[in-house]
Amino acid sequence: MMHTHKSEVDKGAEEVKPLAITYTPKFPYFRQSVRKSLLDWTQPALQTLVFLLAVVLCGLIFGGFTAGQLGPGESAVIGQAVQGLLTAVAHHQLATPDELLRQKVIQDGRLLALLWLFGLSILGLPFVVIALFLRAFTIGFAVGFTVIHFGWQGVLLAGLGIFAHQILSLSALLCGGVVAVRFSANVLQSAYNKRELTTKILKYSLTFAIIGGVMVLAGWLQSSIEPVLLSGTLGH
Repeated sequence: MMHTHKSEVDKGAEEVKPLAITYTPKFPYFRQSVRKSLLDWTQPALQTLVFLLAVVLCGLIFGGFTAGQLGPGESAVIGQAVQGLLTAVAHHQLATPDELLRQKVIQDGRLLALLWLFGLSILGLPFVVIALFLRAFTIGFAVGFTVIHFGWQGVLLAGLGIFAHQILSLSALLCGGVVAVRFSANVLQSAYNKRELTTKILKYSLTFAIIGGVMVLAGWLQSSIEPVLLSGTLGH
């Protein structure tokens, strides 16, 4: 009897199992939420980037086309100015690299400050488009005139003296334009409440400070590296 009772107790103990608390992490939901947030942020920014990139390309093309439409007198005057600049580069008669960098930082800093200000305004898009178009037009005109006036040597001169730093500088300005347009659009749509607007402006300004650092790097290339490369290319 005692053996039978013990067996029944052991059998009952085997049948009683501890309750297991299972937890299913909501990783799929978390991933979908993050993916949706990224898409909500990147899709408008990508559309703005494509639009501003088209504006920049139009400015480059139109600038190069305008350079090809100059009359003989205008072409001669600009050609003499460019030739004088190249002569100064070849004979190391330019200003010091520090002075050139200072001038470049001031010039680019003004344009970047305008983009920052346009982003804070409600209707910043037209001004950003105009600023980027004019900058691209200037680059396109300089490259087009150099190639037309100096032939194949002009291609090398334009590549070393213009594109080497302008690719970096123009890319930074393009990113600044995208940031300014998206911030202006969010302000226009009242996407930020009063409490978070100050924080967003600080982040917006910090982004432009980083872009400014990239443009300083481009200015350093133009003032310190490109004169050496151009001097070597010109054979002096």
